[in-house]
Amino acid sequence: MKFVEERALRDAFWKKYGNRPNILAHQFECAARHGGVDLLTVESVKSRSGKGSNIQIVSFEFKLDDIEKAISQAVQDLDFSHKAFIVVPDRKIKVITNKYIDVLRKCRYIGVITVGLDGRWDLPIRCWAKADKDVRVNQEIMKMMVSGAMHLA
Repeated sequence: MKFVEERALRDAFWKKYGNRPNILAHQFECAARHGGVDLLTVESVKSRSGKGSNIQIVSFEFKLDDIEKAISQAVQDLDFSHKAFIVVPDRKIKVITNKYIDVLRKCRYIGVITVGLDGRWDLPIRCWAKADKDVRVNQEIMKMMVSGAMHLA
């Protein structure tokens, strides 16, 4: 068995990932860039010092086959994200490590998440988070954050 539609991949991933308490806001098909971001989250993460937390904007691009396109989209997402992930079926990890590992090593802010049919996900290629000063303010993301804050109140 395999994922037939990107939507099924996305839904399986979100079922397991989306219940994390550090996710403050999220939006599918976010209009932060032309063509939209498949998923964008605003997450609270522990600071490197271990004291307090920081807010990070994280983008996700879901692809069944076109890994090159996913990487290109993730690169565009880094204009307004601290980090970006390409999310693929778990059976694609060998293709990524054999064909795209050099590209991904150069793009240290892009990671890879693999997802099984049951929604369990793994992070075989981790990434760094960009400094806040290197993340461009984006009107669509600000709207999402304000909307998310209003739901919490």
